[in-house]
Amino acid sequence: MLKIPKKGVNEMNGNNEKIFNWKLKRWQTVLLFGFLLLIVYGAATYFFDYYSGSATLGFGRMGSVFLGIGMFFIYMIGYFLSIVVILPILIHKSFGIGILIFAPYAVIGFFVEYYYELLEVQALKGVWAVFAWTAVGLLIGLSADITYRFLSKKISLKIRAIIMGVVLALANFALTLIALVFFYKIPAPLIPLVPGSFFGVAYFGLPWLIINSGFGGFTAYAISRSFK
Repeated sequence: MLKIPKKGVNEMNGNNEKIFNWKLKRWQTVLLFGFLLLIVYGAATYFFDYYSGSATLGFGRMGSVFLGIGMFFIYMIGYFLSIVVILPILIHKSFGIGILIFAPYAVIGFFVEYYYELLEVQALKGVWAVFAWTAVGLLIGLSADITYRFLSKKISLKIRAIIMGVVLALANFALTLIALVFFYKIPAPLIPLVPGSFFGVAYFGLPWLIINSGFGGFTAYAISRSFK
């Protein structure tokens, strides 16, 4: 005879009892989601660079940020990025998780930037730009931490998670744009507006990024309710 667990009965009766124990420690959670972040960024970079018009150099090769729609992948990863960053923050409910999630990406990305864009392509203004690019990722994660810390507790956790996703999107867009404009010998164009540039497609890409990031924050909230 099939026996329904007590928790299952509570769920059926409408009680919002969490049914899974999150057994990973804080540092283990950071490593897990840091690895997932690498997958999101890595897959998106090569996939969207491969389909980014004149920036395409073939699968597995980085295209120039000055041709085609370089960095277009930033607009496309909002949903998954929000889940990967916000979910562990909601699980552990502690400040600093967001920035730590970006730490593996920042460390590995430093050597990629140094070799490819400073030595190989020689596009960056100097080694300081490599360090600055590394800081960009950490600041994106920090934006989620700060939002979670300082948003009023009177706001429901669901709404806070959505706002975190929106802030994450805006930080990602703004910091990437700053990097493209100030870190390179040939800065990304702003005025006049170039249709085939990162900023040139912002009229579509930025709203898409914000909406998907907000929905990613909601998804992270929905998933987090299953853990205690």
